[in-house]
Amino acid sequence: MKPYFKVAVAILALTTGLAANSQAVTGQNVEKKNLLLTQAQVQPVAVSVALPELADVSLKGGKSLSGRVTAIDPSTQTLSMQRSGKTLPVPLKEVEKVVFRNGATVYRTDGQQIIRGERDRPRGQQVLWNGLPLSTFTIKNANQGLAVVNLEPPVLSPERLLGIRSVARDRQYVLDEMQFNLQQKTMSIRATPY
Repeated sequence: MKPYFKVAVAILALTTGLAANSQAVTGQNVEKKNLLLTQAQVQPVAVSVALPELADVSLKGGKSLSGRVTAIDPSTQTLSMQRSGKTLPVPLKEVEKVVFRNGATVYRTDGQQIIRGERDRPRGQQVLWNGLPLSTFTIKNANQGLAVVNLEPPVLSPERLLGIRSVARDRQYVLDEMQFNLQQKTMSIRATPY
């Protein structure tokens, strides 16, 4: 009876060891799949945005300027505007907000013009992107007002990024308004898809 007992114990030990090993391997595969899924969801999304030709810049103290926004420099914390053929740098600390005019010409990334508010109507709801680091916004073509915003977590959730990516596939986000928070070196953008 002792030999049978030893064989039974050996089989039980072998089965337990195989089950534990299988569970560890399966757990590693699940963990690896979840890690890959999480990495895929947190990839930054570069969204093309368009700036209408005319913007009204409200300054602290009640004054305002109008013209075309041509650059935002996070290192010098300045906004550059083109007015009457001249470039005017405006310190971001003086800017209350930038409002882009309805009815101003906008260019899509394919070069097609949109005249917002007249014949071209929004094709989606206005969005608000808060807490974007200043460095995530880059104007690529100042003459056509084409820019790129790099959106990524934790500023926006992975689910929201998927929604933005699906909208940007066949529509152009056009900026409505920008505000700056220099203490946190961030900006907020309101945009509407056309």
